[in-house]
Amino acid sequence: MITTTMAEADRLLYLLQVASATFPTGAFAHSLGFETLVADGEIGDADALAAAAELWLRFSLGPLDGTAVAHAREAAGAGDLDTLAQIDELLGALKLPRESAEASVSTGTAFLRSVESAFGGSHLRAYSDAIAGGDCEGHAAVVFGVAAADAGIPVEQALLAFLQSGLANLVGVVGRLVPLGQLDIQRVLAEARASIRKAARAASVARLEDVASAVAFLDVASMRHERVYTRLCIS
Repeated sequence: MITTTMAEADRLLYLLQVASATFPTGAFAHSLGFETLVADGEIGDADALAAAAELWLRFSLGPLDGTAVAHAREAAGAGDLDTLAQIDELLGALKLPRESAEASVSTGTAFLRSVESAFGGSHLRAYSDAIAGGDCEGHAAVVFGVAAADAGIPVEQALLAFLQSGLANLVGVVGRLVPLGQLDIQRVLAEARASIRKAARAASVARLEDVASAVAFLDVASMRHERVYTRLCIS
């Protein structure tokens, strides 16, 4: 017999699996411009990484991608493909650096393939068909929201998992570039919990027209990344 507790446990196990760094999305290959900051000497220790990552979370990952996750979750649950296409379009327009926009789509479509293969889902199939038809783009935040709808994940939980996963992937990538020890990386993530909760709360109540990204320093770094002399990351 399926109980409420069992259903909640399944949702937790689902989030632990799809939000893990081991889930195949290709995020490990993207620094989103942070590699440029490392090359410039602006990030050389855990404190500098924590400060820069906090700005990214507060002014881009949360208000842009987080808000997209929340609205994609609701739109997918309602079968509203037009809104999903609108969210994709907004993300493509607001992710100014070419590499960042391409990273969002490449990791998103990889996540879509992996979730479809492991779990299936009618909302994911419909969204995948819309991508194939050229109506949607497949940005990572949108895919995560659609997958959350299929799995019955509440918006608040989906946001916490998405934001923590995004930050953990980024910190892990940059930690290898600096390099930092594993304990330093874990401390950065542990100290970011309050910021993640705050960003999730803000994204859960933001209107779709409020999506925004205001990290000019990182946009410039992302645009410069393709000309960095030695590159280990795609973006």
